[in-house]
Amino acid sequence: MMLMASGLMSAQDDYKSFMDSAGENSALFKGYTPVLYRFVHTGTYYAFEKSYLDGDVIYNGKRYSGVKLNLNSHLDELIVFDVKSNRYVQLNKSYVDTFTIGTRKFINLMERDKSGMIDPGYYQLLYDNSVSVYKKIVKVYSETVNQEYIASSRGVIKKFITSVKYYLVNSDGTYVIKRKKDILDLYPEMKKEIRKHIRVNALSFKEDTMDEAMVSVLSFIDKKHE
Repeated sequence: MMLMASGLMSAQDDYKSFMDSAGENSALFKGYTPVLYRFVHTGTYYAFEKSYLDGDVIYNGKRYSGVKLNLNSHLDELIVFDVKSNRYVQLNKSYVDTFTIGTRKFINLMERDKSGMIDPGYYQLLYDNSVSVYKKIVKVYSETVNQEYIASSRGVIKKFITSVKYYLVNSDGTYVIKRKKDILDLYPEMKKEIRKHIRVNALSFKEDTMDEAMVSVLSFIDKKHE
């Protein structure tokens, strides 16, 4: 009995020490312990990279700056890392408003949009001017059979596959953007000018350059309408 009480006191002391070290950011660290992936896998369940980057978050109406953040895009959960205590905490999504990870800005959409196309969750806010562009990153867990090692523990290859969708929202509605043509179709009166801008700036709407190309084209369109 004394051993149990001693263990309980130790845990309480440890938690108090942890919260004290968190200081003014202590409210952030009252969340949940994030899921641990204790198996070998390829790819990453994080949105971009494994490293936690400096960022800020508006949480329960208060801005917290200079905190280490990362986004688990498999579970769509925002994780904060406390450097002093070496602890990871999953933030309560219902309290998260907007946040940045490095130079990327994200928004928590609490409800499905009017079109019914955009589900609640975390989205990268790629562009926000005359139109808004939301980028949804999902890491899909997949298992495939490795024929070479089918009789061993290495018989199953576990991996996270990246799935990305872009949603453009304007005064007329919501549109899924998959290719250059989708943007051109939204601005039929500017097709010639947009094509020239794309050609002159050598823009590519391939997977790894889609973000930059889309932002460049939409910025060009907005400047033309100033």
